[in-house]
Amino acid sequence: MVAVVAATLSIWAVASSARTPAQRAAEAAPPPPSELTAVVEEGPLSDAFALDGKLSRRSRSSIHGPTVSAGRSIVTDLPVKRGSRVKNRQLVAVVSGRPLIALEGRFASYRDLRLGDEGPDVRQLRLALGLSSDDVYDRATAASVARLYEKVGYPAPAETTAGAAEPAPSVPAPTPSGSATPARTKPATAVRGGLVPMNEVVFLPALPATVVEVTAAIGDKGDQPLLTVAAGGWQVAATVGEDQRAELRDLPPDASMTVSGGPAEGKKVTLSGIKAAKSTEQEETSYVATFAIDVGSEEGLTEGTPMTVRVVRQESPAEAVVVPVSALWTKPGGQTEVRIRSADGVATVPVTVLFAVDGRAAVTGPAEMTAGVRVAVGSRNGGSN
Repeated sequence: MVAVVAATLSIWAVASSARTPAQRAAEAAPPPPSELTAVVEEGPLSDAFALDGKLSRRSRSSIHGPTVSAGRSIVTDLPVKRGSRVKNRQLVAVVSGRPLIALEGRFASYRDLRLGDEGPDVRQLRLALGLSSDDVYDRATAASVARLYEKVGYPAPAETTAGAAEPAPSVPAPTPSGSATPARTKPATAVRGGLVPMNEVVFLPALPATVVEVTAAIGDKGDQPLLTVAAGGWQVAATVGEDQRAELRDLPPDASMTVSGGPAEGKKVTLSGIKAAKSTEQEETSYVATFAIDVGSEEGLTEGTPMTVRVVRQESPAEAVVVPVSALWTKPGGQTEVRIRSADGVATVPVTVLFAVDGRAAVTGPAEMTAGVRVAVGSRNGGSN
């Protein structure tokens, strides 16, 4: 009985595996092609890229403490802190018991200024003091300097002027020897405010400014960087490579740029400059692109806040829809079409391609070319356009 069952099973296995040549060919053939479709999307389509950067002021200045001619240079007071506003004619530090006063000017002091001095540095001092643009250190300049030192709470340096000779009498009085009376000399006088030591003022290009970093503390050496201030408008600084630099350089005139992140969300920016970054060990040259932000209020803006600049080369209009590039079929005459698939079958409609980016195209076409319809993009096992 067992032998009979085994033989029966063996015969069934052989029969079930047997196939005619036609059956084997049918089984080996690929499945019939099936059409692939994609959904038409609403716009807009943007040809854009993003750059990561940080918020900063356009002007940054480091305030360096002075050396002193006698004794040691030591920080004895720092009346400002991070976030403080520094105005023209304001005390920013005290080094070895003497003030360091911020003044607005385009270049640094290069000498002590005294009563009677002349030059562009005197003109700069006078303008910072609110005086006219004369370039002579006169008595009016000295009086203004004295008021400045009084305001910050320190005695003003004085300059001693040599005595001037008094004129001799028109009718000389006789002397026992018969000679005329000699002219008398007035005693030398000290003019308060007649001296501005170069190590007691620091000229900054833009005031008011904000203290963004304090690098010294009371008791530290005074002849080193004490603090950093920033002024001017706000900007986003982003590090870019050679390719991104080229993209920024070749932007079309109607390109738009906005920022995201922080209180400046959505604000428009303009490219204000691209310069080479400081050399690094990297082989590829890097650049710093700066974008000026047009903000009406500075509330909430903080140096160093991460921000992203979105650069849009072009964007599709409201009437355009978006399709995969593989949905576009080009006829020999150059006309571009898409094939709309619906329950009623396939309809071929002409479209105008505005631009394509990252495998997607912005197109316009007839009324039936709307978001939500399905378009043919090729066929499974049957190829594509």
